[in-house]
Amino acid sequence: MPIRLIAVDLDGTLLNNKLEISQANRQALAAAAERSVRIAITTGRRFHSARPLLDSLPCPITLVTSNGAMVRTLSGEVLHRNFLPRKIAIQVLEASIDYRPYAVAIFDKAGRGQVMMQQNASPNGPLRWYLKTAREYLQQVVNLPAALPGDPIQVMFGGAPAFLEPLEHLLRSSPVGGRVHLTWTKYFERDISLLDVMNLGCSKASGLRWLLRQTGCEASEVMAIGDNYNDLEMLQMAGCPVVMGNSSPGLNSNGWHVTGSNDQDGVAAAIHNLILK
Repeated sequence: MPIRLIAVDLDGTLLNNKLEISQANRQALAAAAERSVRIAITTGRRFHSARPLLDSLPCPITLVTSNGAMVRTLSGEVLHRNFLPRKIAIQVLEASIDYRPYAVAIFDKAGRGQVMMQQNASPNGPLRWYLKTAREYLQQVVNLPAALPGDPIQVMFGGAPAFLEPLEHLLRSSPVGGRVHLTWTKYFERDISLLDVMNLGCSKASGLRWLLRQTGCEASEVMAIGDNYNDLEMLQMAGCPVVMGNSSPGLNSNGWHVTGSNDQDGVAAAIHNLILK
């Protein structure tokens, strides 16, 4: 069955290690779009972080951001949202009190408060990254659960993999464990891991399924390209799953295609080999 939609991850996939989209990747996406193939960028990044990286793309795209919690146009129009209810977010933060200095609540708003952390946030967690890249969006509060102004897009925890690993079991065994979806992103070479706490059933796959219903595409007509564990559900649902050469250990499955790394224009190679040929 021909491919009618390409769902491509951003970090570690479409972006190289300099956080750039190569000329080869841009040209390949444009060539696929010229053949009436839709392009969806599926990322764990929030919309305001992802959008500036995509201005160089020469073809129409749809963004599935925050691991499936939002579907938007590049101009910012919200097409679909699946946020974590405030009541459940509070229960998550209460169940993980020892990890709260590593917690981030992400909101769909412009300006300060889009990213919310506690004042005692650890410099070994996401705080260092947000101070460097998103200081204008960061708001630090005394008590994170009490300060939540509404439904966050998600609650995220960040830290070293060995430190953060027990948090998954802690949350799954807590009273709120059956009401959320947990998604890992792990960068072992940088000793960084992210655990995203999403609304129950929310994933890149669920956001993509919503988009498929609107476009009349079937999952069997999707080529999905990813490199990390938060891409797993999306790869499993796609008729043509493609794993990057730099993918996280254990992500690949029997019969899945493997392409080059993100520094070897792996996205372009997959498009040429599986669509343009």
